[in-house]
Amino acid sequence: MEKISIKESFDKFKPESCVFVISVDKNGKPSGMIAGWNMKCSGEPPLFAVSLSKKGYTHKLIRKSREFVIAVPNKEQEEALVLFGSTHGNEVDKFAETRIETEKAEFIKSPLLKNATVNFECELFKEVDSGDHFIFIGKILASYINIDKKVLFNVKKVGDKRIFEEF
Repeated sequence: MEKISIKESFDKFKPESCVFVISVDKNGKPSGMIAGWNMKCSGEPPLFAVSLSKKGYTHKLIRKSREFVIAVPNKEQEEALVLFGSTHGNEVDKFAETRIETEKAEFIKSPLLKNATVNFECELFKEVDSGDHFIFIGKILASYINIDKKVLFNVKKVGDKRIFEEF
């Protein structure tokens, strides 16, 4: 066994799931990002956790709105995934740029992604400070599925480009 840097070991932890994290500003305008650090963390109550950089914009929206949507992507959304993962929502209207289709959520203001494989409507349950990230734990209020869609995973990075595959 060879000793490597922690960053290198994190990069080898593939494939990894990636999700859209969507929230809204005080006027109801949606913005979002991609998060690779995410997980189910409780069945009862149903909770989902996502770790977001303190440098980003989306965590500020979640803190203020106290809600978010987790949307699990598929191959059809790969272009949007790249844009959502490489730009900042306070600088670019990611929804206008990608023309990603949304649907009204039942319990929260943040929109669902119409063609995502899975969507979770979440209200903020708890926030944890974790170094250079915040972990947001959301209580799942409702879940939706497009049964015919697969799940897109980040399988590796070549240079600055992420490579995705469906499973």
